Amino acid sequence: MAANRLCGSRIAAASSSFRRQCKVSAASSLSLSSWPIVASSTTSTNISVDKNIISSTVFSKYHLHTTNTPPRSYYSTFQPPENNKYHGTPVYNNIDIHTSPVSNAAAARNNDTEAVFVISGASRSMGLQFVKELLSRTNGRIVACVMRPGSAPALDSYLNSLSREERSRIEVYKLDVTNIHHIEQVAKDIGETYGRVDGLFNVAGVLGDKETTPGPEMNLSQLDQKWAEDQMAVNAIGPMMLTAKLAGLLKARKGRNNYLRTTGARESIVVNLSARVASMDDNQGGLAWYTYRMSKAALNAGVRASSHELRRQGTWTVALYPGMTDTAMSKPFQSEAMREKGLVFPVEFTVGRLMDVVDRMEEENTGGFYDWAGQAIPF
Repeated sequence: MAANRLCGSRIAAASSSFRRQCKVSAASSLSLSSWPIVASSTTSTNISVDKNIISSTVFSKYHLHTTNTPPRSYYSTFQPPENNKYHGTPVYNNIDIHTSPVSNAAAARNNDTEAVFVISGASRSMGLQFVKELLSRTNGRIVACVMRPGSAPALDSYLNSLSREERSRIEVYKLDVTNIHHIEQVAKDIGETYGRVDGLFNVAGVLGDKETTPGPEMNLSQLDQKWAEDQMAVNAIGPMMLTAKLAGLLKARKGRNNYLRTTGARESIVVNLSARVASMDDNQGGLAWYTYRMSKAALNAGVRASSHELRRQGTWTVALYPGMTDTAMSKPFQSEAMREKGLVFPVEFTVGRLMDVVDRMEEENTGGFYDWAGQAIPF
């Protein structure tokens, strides 16, 4: 299933009856009609080309790159379990990430060399992976926001590994999402330097570890007011304030069809990392996690409410549940049994899947709450 998704990108200019088997090995390349395709791998793989569809018969760690399909160099070979089942009725339709093509908005945004993508919480884990994925998947510039620039070992190591050309596409900004002065300064600096934002990724978040923090709480007696305020500040207020302060730079359209970007990009996007426990319909007991649930539910409410206003300026917004991903935040809650069952996702897999959802969004999906498989989650 993952293999079909990875290699199932449509090639619009492929010849109608063309079919052949191509043997691809490390650092090799092939071309189809006038559309360049690059396939690289640590092992050999057979790729079949037939009627505008590329499909792989053997899955390996490689990527395909066409002029309208982003590369997937950070994809994982991880095979996920079956899709989740949720209680309640979703408001939105699912997003088909397996057979639907990349949306026109995403294709234009990703191919625009002047596009600007802003990521909060970019120092490590999923935030850093979004930096890597966007560098690979898009042609634009990336603003990686961290609390302590120059003192983020994982990010710093990655930046030092890049070529000069790749490194020139990334800027690192100081940002504490709970500090309104930081947020306003970031918005000011981005406005002066770039004059636009095409994608905002609100990744920064906090859960707690049960040992050094009051949460996540398992019963009411563990509720702590300061911790509750901190959770709301990081998980809900911070991302909404960052969205609000960047809204003017995110504006991509005036009226229905008057696009403001002169370099090709169309609708902009705001991506917010939420959680399954934010769903009130799906809350059937068992796991309390009071303040984390409350903060992520508040974020979802903000996403849904802002979607109506942002839609009018050509900005789409979405809340995404990444699944249990192998990060420092989830470590205290992982178990060997969960890993054996494939319930703990590699970061590369999670971010790749979330970007698949984002890249296949249409306007009808804005304001929605989706999981890593493109399934709409009941609010």
